[in-house]
Amino acid sequence: MLNPDGVINGNHRCSLSGEDLNRQWQNPNPDLHPTIYHAKGLLQYLSAIKRLPLVFCDYHGHSRKKNVFMYGCSIKETMWHTNVSAASCDLIEDLGYRTLPKILSQRAPAFCMGSCSFVVEKSKESTARVVVWREIGVQRSYTMESTLCGCDQGKYKGLQIGTRELEEMGAKFCSGLLRLKRLTSPLEYNLPPSLFDTENDFIESSCKVTSPTTYLMEEDEPRFLEEVDYSAESSDEPEAEADLANNGGDFEPCLQEEGLSDSETTRTRLP
Repeated sequence: MLNPDGVINGNHRCSLSGEDLNRQWQNPNPDLHPTIYHAKGLLQYLSAIKRLPLVFCDYHGHSRKKNVFMYGCSIKETMWHTNVSAASCDLIEDLGYRTLPKILSQRAPAFCMGSCSFVVEKSKESTARVVVWREIGVQRSYTMESTLCGCDQGKYKGLQIGTRELEEMGAKFCSGLLRLKRLTSPLEYNLPPSLFDTENDFIESSCKVTSPTTYLMEEDEPRFLEEVDYSAESSDEPEAEADLANNGGDFEPCLQEEGLSDSETTRTRLP
């Protein structure tokens, strides 16, 4: 997450400095935009040692458009969009930037290829997608937009997207990356085709549905769930102080030695 201070305070775009961090990638300030500054520095380092990532993807929510879709970068499509036809007629461009969106449109029910755009607008030149494409040299540099409104196509047509659908999209994105790697480096990364059919089995075996809109990972459940006590009373504090006094102030609880759960050693006092 590149905007933790803004998100935790309820902002969608801006950090606590009041700036849209996805417009600071051209010249990030290390004090005002530290996450952008260091993320870009990491990508520059990878470029310097000739280990560019296959894909760069920035994840956003979209407040108006529906479905899940991508913005990418294409010189030729940008020229067509701006009616610069003289140079674009002879321009030869690798169409590999379209491969991942096409894979996702075939695999992910919430993804819509028709909503994708690969035009580089002047107003977006300082975004992560464009800067990583233009300055770092990552051809498959994207912004993935997930609707805040719902879907108008596929099996989720007319429905709002919840946590379950977003996690499904994430799983499909990961399997799409694996498929893309196999297509772009068939000799270096030759994997059996059956491997690409396992993502659904993984979701079924690793997740259980707790509501119509959410998955719960088995390993995410807190230990000793039945012993967690959120109704601690103020009378617990004198007891804890008395225990410390009896032990001379040197008491150090050890869960492994005493065999106690978190709820038996520490209680949370709610305001």
